[in-house]
Amino acid sequence: MLVLGTSQTFHREIIAGVGAYVRERSLNWILSLERDIAPGAVMPALIVDADAHAEALAGVAAGRMLVCVGSAASTPCPVGVPLVCSDNAALIALALCHLHDVGVRQLAFCGKSKYAGRVWARERLAAFVQQAASVAIDPVVYAADAASDEDERRMLHDWVANLPPRTGIVAVNDSTARDLLHVCNSLQREVPDDLTIVGIDNDPLVDALTPTPISSVIQGAREIGRKAAELLHRRMRQQALSERCVAVQPSGLQLAKTSRHTRIADMLNKAIAYIAAHVGEGIKAEQVAHHVGMSRSALERSFEARLGRTIHDEILQTRLALAKQLLSNRHLSVAEVAERCGFRTQQYMHVVFKRELGCTPGEFLKGQVGETI
Repeated sequence: MLVLGTSQTFHREIIAGVGAYVRERSLNWILSLERDIAPGAVMPALIVDADAHAEALAGVAAGRMLVCVGSAASTPCPVGVPLVCSDNAALIALALCHLHDVGVRQLAFCGKSKYAGRVWARERLAAFVQQAASVAIDPVVYAADAASDEDERRMLHDWVANLPPRTGIVAVNDSTARDLLHVCNSLQREVPDDLTIVGIDNDPLVDALTPTPISSVIQGAREIGRKAAELLHRRMRQQALSERCVAVQPSGLQLAKTSRHTRIADMLNKAIAYIAAHVGEGIKAEQVAHHVGMSRSALERSFEARLGRTIHDEILQTRLALAKQLLSNRHLSVAEVAERCGFRTQQYMHVVFKRELGCTPGEFLKGQVGETI
């Protein structure tokens, strides 16, 4: 059972990640979606939004297979229950890396009063203060405690009006970035030439309601769902879990008109496209770097800072995704799939599948049955 809301993109992506894990492994899980934890209901295995159900979790944790998902590492979770969450420090790091690339002169962070009590907002603010202090002189923070919406609008207006030119602003989320954009328009401050804005969440609803598309850090919500399903699967198999809290890296940065596109972003897109086109040829990181015209070390730093993974990780996951696709089509033998995907040998593909997916290629091909949720 999934105890998750569906009104937020974050939760819908988590649900999609759970579904993807189940399909990839051909698990016979019967997934059901509930808004609340019903008292007395038979729920042997659950993935629960710990942000929304902290109090109810205390009464259901004992005796059940349970994994929590949340927006922050500080999300309350019952003792002994694993938590899979967003890495808010990594979200901020990716935003700051982008602002550094576009050459802003001043760094700023904008929260809003209505988010002040949220654990994810506190983590993002703390991460900004810590990280920005090491790369900027006197970073500016808006984290006011406004008494009303009207006070908030006035205080935010004054704050934006006093920001120096070429300031890069990290908004606590996309909704705040949208409000910032409206204030900038009212003050006739040009975005991104005067002020640069980066949001967090890559929320399509906010994007649809905003005349100017917002650059935004993309949370790894789908990977949160996949990881939560994996941990629950391991618990159902009676496997010991060493993970208490798994913080998932952002999945990338959506560049739009509120910040300048950069040469680094173009190079990363070119590298990823090259990997996708040539992964079956057994390519290595050095070949990717040569193709895009960067040194291996420089491209590696860009991959890790912006995408949260190495070039080798990108090649491996692309190769693995292609192998799963070819195996699922069931037209090729395992040996043929290994050759077409660029694995050195069939035995090496076996090792990679076992390490990354917990099953051999043969087991993946046959599918797994008999497990329910």
